Amino acid sequence: MKKNVIVSLAMAIAILAIILGGGYYIYKNILNIDIIYKGVTIDEIDVSGKTMEQALEYIKKVKTAEIKGKSMNLIYGEKIYKLALVDLGFSYDYHKALKNALQLGREGNFLKRLRTIAKLKKGANIPLESFYSSEKAENIVNVIAKEINTDPEDATITIDKGKLLLTDEEMGKRVLMEDLLTLIDDNINKLEDIIIPVEDVKPLVTKNLLSRINGIIGEFSTSFKGSSKNRIENIRLSANAISNNLVLPGQEFSYNNTTGPRSAEAGYREANVIIGGELTPDLGGGVCQTSTTLYNALLLADLTVVERHHHSIPVGYVPIGQDAAVAYGYLDLKFKNNFDFPILIHSKVVGDRVYVQIYGDTKAKDYSVKISPQIVETIQPETEIIFDSSVEPGESILVQKGRTGYKVVTYKSIIKDGKVISKKQITQDHYRKKDYIYNIGPE
Repeated sequence: MKKNVIVSLAMAIAILAIILGGGYYIYKNILNIDIIYKGVTIDEIDVSGKTMEQALEYIKKVKTAEIKGKSMNLIYGEKIYKLALVDLGFSYDYHKALKNALQLGREGNFLKRLRTIAKLKKGANIPLESFYSSEKAENIVNVIAKEINTDPEDATITIDKGKLLLTDEEMGKRVLMEDLLTLIDDNINKLEDIIIPVEDVKPLVTKNLLSRINGIIGEFSTSFKGSSKNRIENIRLSANAISNNLVLPGQEFSYNNTTGPRSAEAGYREANVIIGGELTPDLGGGVCQTSTTLYNALLLADLTVVERHHHSIPVGYVPIGQDAAVAYGYLDLKFKNNFDFPILIHSKVVGDRVYVQIYGDTKAKDYSVKISPQIVETIQPETEIIFDSSVEPGESILVQKGRTGYKVVTYKSIIKDGKVISKKQITQDHYRKKDYIYNIGPE
């Protein structure tokens, strides 16, 4: 009996030893290893039996060679741009895939892990997640766009011997960059040919728009007879600067911005200008005659004047109340084209006169304009006497010459079929008087 107990105990110990030994073997050789289990692939590439470092080196070598040979074609007309994945900085998230591969069979208890490892032998594939540089893609698309993009060319209108000459516009091209980037992104794994999305860019000014200009809707001229050579040159320069300027519907025109600073570098010369009611030599003397001529042409064309200033004294080349003073950076003449058709300014100097013509749609502007200034008050100068002991007895010296002042209201009348259909006040000007001043000696 005692012998049987001993034998049974020995057998139990032996069985336990076998179980423990087997468990240790399984733990040491199956569960506690740092290699990827059999049957595991990454993007269909077998990485089983490899450590993470070995698998990374192996799969990276395979995939890098594969990436080098892949590209897509971007096509525009006869142009083909070959876009290699390498140029896009295309690659894979190897570490994430390998981490997931190594984790297979390493979750759960002893038995669960053994079951999972057994199932893995039938095959388990880990997909590779790809990525590329959006910045590199944008840079490449920018280069392509610069090659394809073309600016539209506006139609033009010129005047030759009184005739209007028009040229056709030309459409521009523009790559739809955001659309192209989306197409590249969607095609990164397909690598099919892509037709580059390009749209036509319509020019702002078309021949159809310019065809609305068919004649003169307002014109005015003033004489500079008797002016100095310098003043005439300044008138000529400023008249050339404003000539052939196209103003589209809704656009605003600035005389100062168009003519620029009155400088010697721009060719302007010294001539008399009105400053504080006195004629004073300065660069650009005479440009106010051009601005005044333009102002009156604008009024007769019935354009909307948004800024205008009168001189401190009446000028001799237009009726009082119809002048337009300018001073760069200070006083400007501006108007807005509120018509639904473009207008063209044409200016020229002929003989001793400067002309400004406003071209537009004579069918739409089928009425005439009359400008009527009225002096509503004449302000006579007064005389101021200053007694001065340095002046000879009984003698009188004129220190300041007086000048009559005026208050003027100017009206604009719209006339159609010989009838005045509207009349409204457009300006109210005050040309200030200047008193006489005498220095008188003792009696």
